[in-house]
Amino acid sequence: MGTVLQDLRYGLRMLAKNPGFTAVAVLTLAVGIGSTTAIFNIVNAALLRPLPFKNPSRLMMLGEGIPQMGFPKMGFSAPDLSVLEGAQRSFERMGAFENDERSISGHGEPERVTVTRVSASLFPMLGATPILGRTFAADEDAPGQNVALLSYGLWNRRYGADRAVIGSTLQLNRQPYIVVGVMPKDFEFPPRGAQARRAAEVWVPMAFTPAELQGWGMNYSVTVVGRLRPQVTLEQARAEAESLSHAIRAAYPPELLKAFHGAQLEVHVDPFQEELVGSVRTPLLVLMAAVGVVLLISCANVATLLLSRATTRRREVAIRTALGATRSRILGQMLVESLFLAFAGGAMGLLFAAWSTSLMLSLVPGNVALPHHIATGGWLMAFVVVVSCLTAVLFGLAPALQMSRVSAESSLQEGGRSGTPGRAQHRLQGFFVTAEFALGLLLLVGAGLLIRSFGNLVATNPGFRPDHVLTLNLPLPSQAYPKAAEVRQFYEQLLERVGNLPGVRVAALSSDLPLRSIGAVAITIESQNNAESETPQAVCQTWLVGDYLRTMGIPLLEGRPFGPEDRVDSPPVALISQSMARQFWPGQDAIGKRIRWGVYAPWQTIVGIVGDVNDAPPGRPVRAHVYRPYWQIPESFFRNDSLGDVRALYLALGTQLGPASLTSAVVSQVHSLDSDLAVTDIRTMIQATSSSVAEPKFNTFLLSAFAGVALFLAAIGIYGVLAYAVVQQTHEIGIRMALGAERIDVLKLVVEHGFKLTLIGVGIGLIGALALTRFLSSLLYGVKPTDPLTFIAVSLILTAVALLASYIPARRAIRVDPMVALRHE
Repeated sequence: MGTVLQDLRYGLRMLAKNPGFTAVAVLTLAVGIGSTTAIFNIVNAALLRPLPFKNPSRLMMLGEGIPQMGFPKMGFSAPDLSVLEGAQRSFERMGAFENDERSISGHGEPERVTVTRVSASLFPMLGATPILGRTFAADEDAPGQNVALLSYGLWNRRYGADRAVIGSTLQLNRQPYIVVGVMPKDFEFPPRGAQARRAAEVWVPMAFTPAELQGWGMNYSVTVVGRLRPQVTLEQARAEAESLSHAIRAAYPPELLKAFHGAQLEVHVDPFQEELVGSVRTPLLVLMAAVGVVLLISCANVATLLLSRATTRRREVAIRTALGATRSRILGQMLVESLFLAFAGGAMGLLFAAWSTSLMLSLVPGNVALPHHIATGGWLMAFVVVVSCLTAVLFGLAPALQMSRVSAESSLQEGGRSGTPGRAQHRLQGFFVTAEFALGLLLLVGAGLLIRSFGNLVATNPGFRPDHVLTLNLPLPSQAYPKAAEVRQFYEQLLERVGNLPGVRVAALSSDLPLRSIGAVAITIESQNNAESETPQAVCQTWLVGDYLRTMGIPLLEGRPFGPEDRVDSPPVALISQSMARQFWPGQDAIGKRIRWGVYAPWQTIVGIVGDVNDAPPGRPVRAHVYRPYWQIPESFFRNDSLGDVRALYLALGTQLGPASLTSAVVSQVHSLDSDLAVTDIRTMIQATSSSVAEPKFNTFLLSAFAGVALFLAAIGIYGVLAYAVVQQTHEIGIRMALGAERIDVLKLVVEHGFKLTLIGVGIGLIGALALTRFLSSLLYGVKPTDPLTFIAVSLILTAVALLASYIPARRAIRVDPMVALRHE
């Protein structure tokens, strides 16, 4: 113990004696450890930490799919769920939920919130209990039982955390609901990523209506979560899924089953947590690998510093060896000093991690399945301690072994008068510098590929003109607008009023907007002999009012647009996208062809072909699209909400000036028609376009930031090695210059040494990048993982930075005065 304490005191004295070296080493380690800790903190919260529910590893997500029709994975319809619950044997309990958007009024201004319909069995299965009140009773999961649970945030915001809220009434879509409970502050369901763009603020009973329970082949939007029985494995549940699909298919009405034309219905069973984090797993693992590379570069950087500093300590070690110090004692002393540096870097890295984690979480786009707040605990401190110990070994072991081999005799022979390091030390320093550049090139190539991919996404033509377009959502409560005529009248009056506002050049209404991941419908194609095609196909469908094409800048390629004559009592018509025309009628004229949605809908005649529009964010395949006149929606659609939300249209305005400046005027016109109506999703299409690429932008920014840090550390590494070499070789440089060496010769001597190390590192890095960048393929768009332009550009940038870092100490070398150098010790 006395020896250990002596080593600790001596190590502290040596580090305090060289504050410049200590500060640089600690800061370098702080960047590496802090970056690693910050990303691991997010990875742990998103991928590793169990879900905050009862026995989460047994929770599974179930879904349906009809791959032959273009629906590989979707939710359940209400009648399919009823069959599933009666036929399954693998799950001890099942729960279902469906997200919805509703207007809430009472206790403040009307606003649009996310309301999640849940079955009464869901919360008990999850082990979720409210902080006030209760959850839903089994008999409340029926139509007419209007009860609601509030989120902690909504309770705080609208009710001031008043505990008397239990038993009070709130209005959802102007229907009264009794508040029966308030959920805890940290409760979030469905978790972000489970078909949830934003967190639910109200929960109501699922309460399937009779129309929903008879809606065979419609509205596959119910997500099902089940808890496996204790002795049942995931493989066994998946094996049962095939028999469940047969049971569901056998319950379908024969005429509807016939319309499937042999398409097979499948049931999927997957771990709930994997389904939640599937979209962010690859980006997070890439970022984790990136910070691991930054940590290795930091260790290599500090190792070169230690090796450079070892030259000045050779005589010290030689004297200690001559006085009887063993090799293990010297090795232990060096490792103790490395541990001091590592723990100091870890302490600063912990502070850096806390700051950078908050920064990164603040930049997370709202549609990305990552937590926006992460509670840290003792495990984070333990992680930093482990990483600090690991880095101490990584950067301290090689210099310590090198120093422990020093003897008094070899030191005098190898060091000579000038105290320059020997060949072994030169080779070791060169190895670390080469490793830094090889690792740095890996990160730079990855960042370069993502930057090029993001540039391709931004440059993609979305199929419409986003400039000077304002959009907002106008959901009409069915309680206030029960009849189709009332809904049509409101939208017609609104379109006329906003169209006459100063600064508005054109206005339109639609059931959805570009760049939104909207659902799809199955359509059938009329063939030459007036029979339906073999299998219905999935396409996107949008209902239109007004001059939508001109408002959005979507080109009409053939045929005619919708006109005032396309009403509910006129022959059904449709517009289709160019890709749909090519897909279903290759080499033919699609004008005049007929399609229909489902089995019972009337045939619609195609009257026009429009340009393709990105319905989903850029980078995803363009899907076939059908546009229908809103005025031709049948009366039955307004009586049965399961056939689609026809009361929540988007208003789109083409403006002459800045679209945001018209927001207040448009909202005033809406409230002049209905003062209690909640207007939501107010934004310009420029904002929508920017939001659609927020996720790849976030990934590109983080990886580029880490690549920049790696480049900086690598440049500092080669600069430090060469600068220290120049100082140690001052005597040699003086002799060369005294014997007639030109300044350019000295300059070339130093720069060539750095250039050789750089080329070796770039060569090794290119080989590694060619092998590893394939893991980025799922994150790339319009660029290959082996893109030669990126590899060449990154190699040139890295080489240029290395030459610049080498040039600075080289200029110091050519300024050496030979007379001063000859007297240099």
